[in-house]
Amino acid sequence: MIVLLMMVLLSLSVAYVTFYLDGAQMQELSGSSRLGEIVYFEGTVASEHFTKTGDHLLIDVERGSERIKVFVPRDKGAKEISSIIAENRKVRVIGEVQEYQGELEIVVMDVNGVELL
Repeated sequence: MIVLLMMVLLSLSVAYVTFYLDGAQMQELSGSSRLGEIVYFEGTVASEHFTKTGDHLLIDVERGSERIKVFVPRDKGAKEISSIIAENRKVRVIGEVQEYQGELEIVVMDVNGVELL
């Protein structure tokens, strides 16, 4: 009986993480987005290049009149994402709001964090 109860609790935990957190906590990037939030936005790739050290990918995405910095760590799909995007292509980005050298940026958490539209 204890094993069955543990299986039910595990199933509920997985369902909560999969369905509730995935959709409920992701919000569109806005001026009120805070550090640590998971956000999404769409825009056009203005530029992309790898860092001089580390092979991390830096992408500038234009959304209206603003330019949003996107950081893709080497171990989170930088090379794969670089191979599918190009300047002037429209993309959807999903990532975590972070700060680097006083500027906000979106940090992509896996290869699915940048999608061509």
